[in-house]
Amino acid sequence: HKPKLTSYYIAGLFVILTVPLSLHEIIMHLTNWYMPTVQKYVVRILFMVPIYSVQSWFSLYFQNATFYIDTVRELYEAFVISSFVYYLVALLGGEETLKITLRRKDPKHERHPWFIHWLFGNWTMGHVFLLWCKAGVLQYVVIKTIASIVVMILKGVHKYEEGKFGWKEPFTYVSTVLNLSMAFAMYCL
Repeated sequence: HKPKLTSYYIAGLFVILTVPLSLHEIIMHLTNWYMPTVQKYVVRILFMVPIYSVQSWFSLYFQNATFYIDTVRELYEAFVISSFVYYLVALLGGEETLKITLRRKDPKHERHPWFIHWLFGNWTMGHVFLLWCKAGVLQYVVIKTIASIVVMILKGVHKYEEGKFGWKEPFTYVSTVLNLSMAFAMYCL
C-alpha cells in the first residue's frame, strides 16, 4: 500500500508543477493573440500537458475508473492530432499558399513505397497531395473515436480485455485497426 501512496504523492507533486506552468503558457498565448490562425492550434496542443498530467494522477487514485479516464485522454489526443495538421497548414501560410508551394515541388515526391503506391497510387503535388495528407490524418481521428466508443461498450458488457489476443478477442481487431490507422496517419504527416 505504501508504494502506491508514494507514487500518488510523487505524481501529485508533478501535477502541481506542470499544470500551472502549462496554464501559464496557454494564458500567455491567449493574452498575446497576435497570430490567431496559428495560436488556436498551439493552445489546443498545450492543453495536452494538464490533461495528461491530471489524467495520470487521477488514474493512480481512481484505479477502477482508469479505463474511462484514459478514454477521455485518448479522445483529446485524437483531437490534438487533427489540430496539429491544421497547425502545420496554418504555419505554412494556409491551404492556398501550401497548395501553390506543393505544386512547385519535384514530381518525385508524388511517388510512394510500393505497398502504399499499390493501395493509393501517386498523389499529385498540390491540392490532391494536401487533401490526402489531411484525410490520412483525420481518418485516424474518426477511427480512434469510434474505437474508443466500441471499446467502452464492450468493456461495459465484459467482452473486452486489454492485451488479450485471439481470433475471438475484440482486442485483437481493435488494436490491429488502430495500429494500421495510426501508421497511415503518421505516414501522411
